[in-house]
This record gives sequence, structure tokens and C-alpha cells, in this order.
Amino acid sequence: MVFVTYCYISSAQGIKFSSDLKLGHYMKIPPKILFTVQMVATLVSSLTQIGVLNWMFVNIRGICTPEAVNGFICPIARVHFNGSILWGLIGPQRFFGEGALYRNLVWAFLVGAIAPPAVWLIGRRSEKNLWRKISFPVLFGSLSWIPPATGLNFSVWALVCFTFNYVVRRRAFAWWGKYTMTMSAALDSGLAFSLLVVFFGFIYPGWMDNFKWWGTEVYKQGCDWQACSYKNVPPGEHFGPA
Repeated sequence: MVFVTYCYISSAQGIKFSSDLKLGHYMKIPPKILFTVQMVATLVSSLTQIGVLNWMFVNIRGICTPEAVNGFICPIARVHFNGSILWGLIGPQRFFGEGALYRNLVWAFLVGAIAPPAVWLIGRRSEKNLWRKISFPVLFGSLSWIPPATGLNFSVWALVCFTFNYVVRRRAFAWWGKYTMTMSAALDSGLAFSLLVVFFGFIYPGWMDNFKWWGTEVYKQGCDWQACSYKNVPPGEHFGPA
């Protein structure tokens, strides 16, 4: 668990950090100022997250369990823990080794290595070629969020991206070029701020305990919430090879 955290999480955060620096370079922000702001933000966010985490452990009943209030079931943390068990305690040999159940998934490494340059070569033939707009690193990279992300998360993302990067871009290119990045930041920050207001202003004091309407119940009627199984193992049988 410690090995995965220090290796994977450090690399992932480093990639995000360099991505932000690259974006600032494109926006002509002086590197020294950008780096300073990033370091200050990293320090503040680290202290804030540790404080919030400790507060949640003390004040939220049943946190990180299926019975947790307000949906605090810690899906990302559970995926991280299960992945650590898989790659550390059990070992990948039993899952992806010779004769293992998921042996064929090893071919995904070859697909991931071939697909991006193949699409790039095909897209070079014409500037209007549809393949020029396809990015397999983005497509494959997004799948790393499954689980805990579900089809609902991806459908909302697809709808917003189609609206802004296709419809708005075609009909109001000047507005799109000037305000899309600002709009994206505004949606992210507005969501975070509204979550704080709703949770501490209405949910945590208990004012919403008996409040129900269609919007608070409809998402529980699908398989994303109910964790429906695609296939059930018959009695007396088992999953995978003997």
C-alpha cells in the first residue's frame, strides 16, 4: 500500500503538476510566478485536505462503509485499496500469468502502443480527416477512472464536451476561443463552492433528513447504484478456472 501510494500517486500528481505548468506556458504566464503559485496552492490544499479528512473521520457516521450517510462510501479509496491488494498481496501472476483468467488483457499493452501512432499516420493524409480529431491516449486514459466512475459520469462529460467543443465552437468560435477555459474553471469552482454550501448549510445540520423528490431518488433506480451483476454464478459453480 505504501509502495503504491509513493510510486503511483507521486507520479500521477507530478504529471498533473507539469500539465498545469504547460498550460501556464501557453497562456504566457511567467514561469517563476506560476511555479510559486503552484507550490503555495499545493501546500494550502495539502493542509486543507488533511484537516477535512480528519474532521470527516470524527463527524461522519459510518464513513467509507456501505451504510455511510449522504453517500460517503469512499469509492476511490476502495479502488485504490483493492488495487494495492491485487498488485501487492496477491500478485499479477495469478491474474495475468500463463493460463490465468485475464491473460488476454496483456494484449492491451500492444494495442495501446500501436493505436496512437497508427491514428496519427492515418490522420496525416488530409486536414479534414476525422481521425485527426481522435486521441487514443485521452480515450484510454479516461478508462482508468473505471471503477469507480460509471456510465453516468461519462455520459454527462460527453454531453458537456459535445455542447461546448462542437456546437458552440461551430456557431460562436470567437466566444469559444476566448471564454471556454474560463467557463470550465467557473463550472469546476462553482460546483465545489455549491457543494460546501449545500452540505454545511442544509445536509449536515439535518434539515434535509426527510426531504425527498424525484431528483434525490431517481439515480438509485439504476444498476450504477444497485450494482447489478451482468451474470450470476449458478449454485455449486465458481468464477474463473479451477
